[in-house]
Amino acid sequence: MWFAIAFLLIVGGFYQEAGAAGGESKPSSSAAAGPSLEEQAVAHYNDGLKHRDKAWEHEEKAAAATKEKDRKKYLDKASKKYAKAIADQLKAVQKNPRLHQAFSSLGYAYRKMGQYDKALQAYDTSLKLDPTYTEAVEYRAEAYLGLNRVAEAQGAYESLFSRDPARASQLLTAVKAWAAQRAEQPVVEVSAEKLLQVESWIAAKEKTAEEMGGTGQEEPKEW
Repeated sequence: MWFAIAFLLIVGGFYQEAGAAGGESKPSSSAAAGPSLEEQAVAHYNDGLKHRDKAWEHEEKAAAATKEKDRKKYLDKASKKYAKAIADQLKAVQKNPRLHQAFSSLGYAYRKMGQYDKALQAYDTSLKLDPTYTEAVEYRAEAYLGLNRVAEAQGAYESLFSRDPARASQLLTAVKAWAAQRAEQPVVEVSAEKLLQVESWIAAKEKTAEEMGGTGQEEPKEW
């Protein structure tokens, strides 16, 4: 995805929101006082996205690596970038606790680091701030998969199917990958019977999507 929401557009949105709530415009003297907390939050948010994008680049190099030592090297670099993304998004939400995009991106970085419980907390906060933010719905579902909470991921798919078909398609792909991985590496939490049920569910959802002509949309990336 593109690495940032346009800075001025977001900041402009904050000012409109503040004006609607309080009926007051931004004081003219604030420019001399430096960036507002909202502006600082957006700057940290965008810095976090830059680190995340660099992590993606390292992951792509790891996937293309032919030597195990190179693969590990790039994955280690990706982890370091995700750690920096977490630090920046934490600063963003401290400056502006209502910046739901930053909470979602924080959840994403936590999830990529395997910290699923923290990821879920961040996604939950993002969705409390904006229940319509389908990106957080989809990525939270992927965190559920990391914890083998597949039923909750399936519920998220049903929610997304009518609201955001492209995100639903993205999630279905994630569920398929989860099922394939569990088939190769069985875990105690997922029985063979449960795995068969999930595979049957996947087939049914794929058939329904095909009958409806698919999403007709490009796979989304996180903002």
